[in-house]
Amino acid sequence: MHDSPLGLRERKRAQTAEAIHVAAAELALERGLEATTIDAISERADVSPRTFFNYFPTKEDAVLGIDEAAVAAELDREREHDPDILVAVFDLIYAVFEASGGNHRHAELKRAVMRENPQLMTRQMVRVADLEDRLSGIIALWLADDASFSSGSDANRRDDARLILGVCLATVRSAMKKWATGPDTSDASNLRTDTRKHFVNAVSTFKTVMEKLV
Repeated sequence: MHDSPLGLRERKRAQTAEAIHVAAAELALERGLEATTIDAISERADVSPRTFFNYFPTKEDAVLGIDEAAVAAELDREREHDPDILVAVFDLIYAVFEASGGNHRHAELKRAVMRENPQLMTRQMVRVADLEDRLSGIIALWLADDASFSSGSDANRRDDARLILGVCLATVRSAMKKWATGPDTSDASNLRTDTRKHFVNAVSTFKTVMEKLV
């Protein structure tokens, strides 16, 4: 069976994007982010600078491997039900964060780059925060199906969704920092599991603190 032209194009595009991402991340580690240029990235990835800009608007986005199509797909994905709304929101945020940060196969490369350039993690979280309206809209729809929130107005649920999102964004940021600065693991595919564990622990701590304050 032959690949369809569209499928082949998509695969080639993904391969080129990955090549640029890996080249950018490796150069950032070797030379430092500031000394890494788009020309150098393009040369290592064997593409022209013009082609580079067809995939990434900045070298920072290339280092992170931000994939806008993957981000859009995650926002359209059906919720995988979790009885804890905070954990469900984490899964949504992390899916977008992950789509904004490159392939799992290069998770350890990503970890190394973030250790050397912690501002890149901030950039990823800013990317997620830029989607706040879309994310809070999704969460508000979830709340409409939750008995604890369904009796309120749409406006109230939207406000509640923004508050939940803000808390979760801060907690995910804390969890990702622990992952990025923690010890290396032999299995890079545990990235999501490890981060989720840190997140759940952080949520538990947050709930305990709030109980003391209220």
